[in-house]
Parts: sequence; structure tokens; C-alpha cells
Amino acid sequence: MTTKVGILVVHGIGEQRKFQTVEEIVRDMATALKADKNLTVRIIINEQNTGAYAASQQTWQADNTEPLIIEVEDQNKQVTELAFNEVWWADLGDPVSLQTQLSFWAWGLSLWSRKQYSDPNLGTSDRVRPPEDMKGNKPKMDFNGRLRFFWVSLVILLVLPLLSFLSVILRKVLSFDLRPDILVQYLGDVKLYQQGKREGLGPLIDLGEPPRISVRRRMVKGLVKMSLRNYDRWYVLSHSLGTLVAFNGLMETEEALPNYLNQELWDQWNYPNSGDELEPIIRKKASKPLTDEEEQKMRPPRPCWLNKDDIIARSELFENLQGVVTYGSPLSKFGVVWPAIVPVNKDNSVFNPKFEWLNVYDPTDPVAGRSALFNFKTVGDKQQPQEIAYKAEGIHLLSHIEYLNYKPTRTTPFVKQLAKWILEGESFKPGQPSLGWPQPSMISIYNNIRILIWLVVAVLISWLLGFFVRFALPDSIEKVIQEIPYLDLMNPFTYIGLGIILVLIVGLFMRGFELNTDSK
Repeated sequence: MTTKVGILVVHGIGEQRKFQTVEEIVRDMATALKADKNLTVRIIINEQNTGAYAASQQTWQADNTEPLIIEVEDQNKQVTELAFNEVWWADLGDPVSLQTQLSFWAWGLSLWSRKQYSDPNLGTSDRVRPPEDMKGNKPKMDFNGRLRFFWVSLVILLVLPLLSFLSVILRKVLSFDLRPDILVQYLGDVKLYQQGKREGLGPLIDLGEPPRISVRRRMVKGLVKMSLRNYDRWYVLSHSLGTLVAFNGLMETEEALPNYLNQELWDQWNYPNSGDELEPIIRKKASKPLTDEEEQKMRPPRPCWLNKDDIIARSELFENLQGVVTYGSPLSKFGVVWPAIVPVNKDNSVFNPKFEWLNVYDPTDPVAGRSALFNFKTVGDKQQPQEIAYKAEGIHLLSHIEYLNYKPTRTTPFVKQLAKWILEGESFKPGQPSLGWPQPSMISIYNNIRILIWLVVAVLISWLLGFFVRFALPDSIEKVIQEIPYLDLMNPFTYIGLGIILVLIVGLFMRGFELNTDSK
């Protein structure tokens, strides 16, 4: 007998091509499983013997079947198929232009001054609650929070341009990839996800809607397709900003879920076992139909072929969902500034008793953190999520993309523990020794010195910037600048001071622009 386990992969930042993320995960997970001599591991690719004209390779199938499967056979001849699916949304970003670049920097340097987005005013807002900690405290944009955002903006302004320049040199000379673009891609996708409206061209189906609606649409469709494939159990693996996408899908209200589907997929959900003729397998209806006002405020808009009492019951949608993994997740950071975009559904008793949410983070990852604001309980008052500190990589920025990389030199690479958890279908039990951070005190110490580390980096980068500027400036211009009081181009604190002034000016300007826009 073959056990079939579904895995839905949601990628994060970057410019991933179709199937690229799921291929990388399958490669590392299959390698980790092959390290177990008691298992026989095979990889199955479902591809079509067709392709576009002049295509460089065959086309993988994605709609009617899974593109990749890891087939695992144990010593007792028991076979388990790990079937991988993907939610791909990298093509939904804004096209790169001078306008989008200027908009990105204006947004990034003014985060510290922005208003907290806490009231979405949607038709089903009463079915969800804002993020809150274990004591019921809601996130606030207080002085300390704004100071942290100000500091982040300043460091990015000082560090990013020069790091980008140095990365080109290091890549050409030493073949070492410094990857400062990771931070740019991450911030760019965060900007995209929180936008109130599309700045450029976007999908026609969501014309006039925020970009995140199109991203969520793919997530909800992915969840519905997973539930229709009759897996024995299935899981969601999400990375970076993709954790917000996955969380939104898991927490979306029953009334709003059908709005993301096309009519064909809606019919499959209502009549999953039908042939040419629809069988009378009608799904659950809402106990209270939507009012006209609720329907008008819904995002995305409700299709005309849906009735006001049509819903997708979350208890049926997540009946066989046994686990969710978020790694490198900025959920709590996002929840401070934009809590209305990441609300928690008030009813989470819909998850089965075996359901587990694992949140994996590396303290050296500037994006990731504990999901302290998103705790909720499932059946039997089971507290979610389970926080797992993992030493993905020692280098800042690189740690964000190393969570599922298989490293045979490590005693307990996380991808090996993850593969075992999914394969066996039992509760997650981290292997021994620990996953890289032996004591909680180490995490606490690092968090306390994190700002100091970035301060040292900022000073070093500013010193290098001063050296390059002094070297590049013509003597005539240098003499003029030297006559300006308090402006020493060789002093790194000069650039820090100029950066503080620039971040302050941009933040105040954008805050005034924001208030002026709201008043219209």
C-alpha cells in the first residue's frame, strides 16, 4: 500500500522561475533521505512531451498532477510518495523602472514615520482579530519601534550602495557572492505586499486591486487544489515573505475564500467526485448570508455566480492538513506596521489534532524572527506555533536563504529533520544535539548585540565610502568641500550624519504626503 503525502511550497523573495524553488527543495530533501541507508529513494518528474516553439526543455505538468514526487521505500517495502506542488508568484511584482526605484527608496527611508495600518474596513473583518502576544497586547508603533525602523533605514542607506559595488568586484575577482540584493528583493516584495493599490500594470483579473490580492489568489487556489487531491495528509512549506502569503491563505474567512476561485475550480470544490454530470454534493452554506454592505466591502470582489451564503468551510479545506512550516519569516515584523494585512482568524478549531505549525528562524537572519504576535490555539488547546531556533548560516544575509540546504557535515541539518517529520507523519521532535543554538541565552546575547554589530558595519562601510569618494573627487572640488565647516570626507561619522539627515527629511516628507492623501 502506498501512502501519498502532499507538500505545497510557497517561495519567498527573489526572482524565482517557475518550479525553481520546488526543484531546489526536492534536491536537498531527497539527498537528506538518501543518507539513510535503510531507505530507497527515487525522484519522479511528471513532464509533458511538448513545449513551446523553440523551447530549450520539455514542459513540466502542474495543473492536473504534481510536477515532482519523491518516492521512498523502507525495508518493509512500505512506499510513501512525497508529492510536491508550488505556489509561484514571482511574476506578479512591479516592472523595474526609474519610477519604481525612486518609489522604493522613498518608501524604505520613511518606514519609521508611517502610520500603523490597523483597520482594513473589509466586509468580513469581524471574523478575524488583529495580531497580539500571549498576554493579549496588540502591536503598537511606539517610540522604540520607530527608532528601530529609523536605524534600519539608515543602515540600508549607508551599507547597500557600497555593498552592491563591492559584491561585483568580489564576484569577478574571488568568485564570492556577497548577495546584498537579498535585502533589496525582500524590501521590494514587502513594499509590493503592503501597497494599497498597484503602481504599474498588473493582472487584469485584479484590475484596481492591491498587488497582494493577486498573490493571495494563487495561494487560495493552491490550498483548494491540495484539499481536492485526497492526500493521506499534506503540508505547507513557506519561506520569507511567502510565509505571509501562506498565513493569509490559512487565516482567510470562509465567506471570502470562494472569491479567489474561478467558476471551474468552484465547481470542482462543490462536486469533487462528479463525471460529466454534476452530482448533488453541495458543500456547506453560511449560517448567515452576507449583507449588501459586507459584499460591497469584500476584497477581492465577489463573483456574480456566487450566492451570498456560499462559503468554503475551513474545516473541510484543512481536514488533512497536518503541518505548516514557516522559515525565515518576517510575520511579527510585518504585524507591527501592517497588522490589518495579517489578521488571525477567530476560529482555529478547524485544524485537526495532529496539526503543527513550526516557525524556524536564525537570529543572524535580519528578516526572520519568532512569531510572537501570531499565537493561537487549535484542538485540545494546542498552542501554535512551535518556535525552532536554527543556525542556518554564520554570515548575515546569507542565513536567510540557507534554511533547507542540506549540509552532510552537520549532525542535524534541518532539512533532514523536516523530511523525517513529513515522511513519518508524527509530532516534530528535533534531533539531538540541538539545531545549532545550544542555549536560549546565546540567542538573547546575540539579539542584544545585533544593533552594535550593524553599527560597526555602518562605520566601516562609511569609512570605505569616504576613501572612495576622496579618491574619486577632482582636486578642485575637494578643495571647495574642505572649506565647508564640519564636513570631513574622511570621517565615517560624516556620512552617518548625512544619512540621518536624509532619512529624517524623507520620512517627514512622506508622512506629510501620507496625511495629505488621507484627507482627500
